[in-house]
Amino acid sequence: MKNKNILISGAGIAGVSLAFWLKKFGFQPTIIEISPKLREGGYAIDFMGAGYDVAEKMGILADLEKVDMDISKLAFVDENNREHGSMNYRKIKRLMNNRALTLLRSDLAKIMYKALDKDIEIIFGDTIHKIAQDDEKVSVTFRSGSSRSFDLLIGADGLHSKVRNLVFGNEAQFEKYYGYYTSSYTIENFPDEGKVFSMYNIPNKQAAIYSDGKGKTMAFLIFTSPEKLSYDYHDVDQQKKILKDQFTNAGWKCPELLSKMDSTTDFYFDSISQIKMVKWYKDRIALIGDACCCPSLLSGKGSTLAMVGAYMLAGELKQAKGDYKVAFEQYEHSLQPFIAKKQKAAQRFAKSFVPKTNFGIWLRNIAFKAMSIPLVSKLLLNPFKDRGLKLKEY
Repeated sequence: MKNKNILISGAGIAGVSLAFWLKKFGFQPTIIEISPKLREGGYAIDFMGAGYDVAEKMGILADLEKVDMDISKLAFVDENNREHGSMNYRKIKRLMNNRALTLLRSDLAKIMYKALDKDIEIIFGDTIHKIAQDDEKVSVTFRSGSSRSFDLLIGADGLHSKVRNLVFGNEAQFEKYYGYYTSSYTIENFPDEGKVFSMYNIPNKQAAIYSDGKGKTMAFLIFTSPEKLSYDYHDVDQQKKILKDQFTNAGWKCPELLSKMDSTTDFYFDSISQIKMVKWYKDRIALIGDACCCPSLLSGKGSTLAMVGAYMLAGELKQAKGDYKVAFEQYEHSLQPFIAKKQKAAQRFAKSFVPKTNFGIWLRNIAFKAMSIPLVSKLLLNPFKDRGLKLKEY
């Protein structure tokens, strides 16, 4: 086996998944993560399809089932919390043969992190500052000042990938912004809505809450913005101000949600964007997950596809006995067409993701009532079944 010593930038879903499979397949991964600890926060995800299959191969399904949000239904409510449309979520899961979960992104990350081999080196609180590569190695200088060499480097560092910026160029040339910003965070001492995922809309804005029955409530906020906003995505206070400006007068439970926002410990805020790249690798350096092919929140598949990409990249490296030239090309060739389809589906959904008029809100509520019809439910679930992607056995 060649090129066994591999640095992974990012300890998110993609990076931790990759480290798991690389170690299992005989490589020695090292993870570097800019955050001082495993990140918290992030939105709720529908966990099904090929990502579910990868989790089954990892042996973590039992642990994931324990943190399933167990949503009974999605309910669309007005400012007085009266229901105007709903979807039975448990019925949807049954239509997926119960191979479906609803998870907080942070819960998924924690469980995969615990599944890692204990001798995998993980460096928290540092990041890559410089990268140089030649025919023999990849040399990296960390922000802390230390330097090390690895056989390969994999960027698994998300939408705002540092590896991508250093190796492939500025983010702007790859990002496709879809006109939305999203935020999520957890609060305490909020009225328990039971197992209902309640969603409230006014034109161009959506707020949603879900209570876990244990004293915690998850808040999810989305708003439209025709142009990208100018802000520092490391500046949380600035992001909170943007959110407050958008939702202070939005009605429903928004004032209460905003008043508790400053006490949260897992605040998340970002644009809803896709990353589109023709090439996912350059010599000894490759990208996975959102770093190279972010499908965005619109797809509902970001985390699961990151796990699929990690499994396939590690598997191709194993199959090629560490020959990265063969493995990187095969990984890209196998996954890229499928990712392109998922990105196109998300693009189509972008136009109606958050209704922009009161008529649009009414129409969306009517559409969800139709979800009670089995045939309609099956048709709408087809995009989540990941047909056309077959996971190889490595």
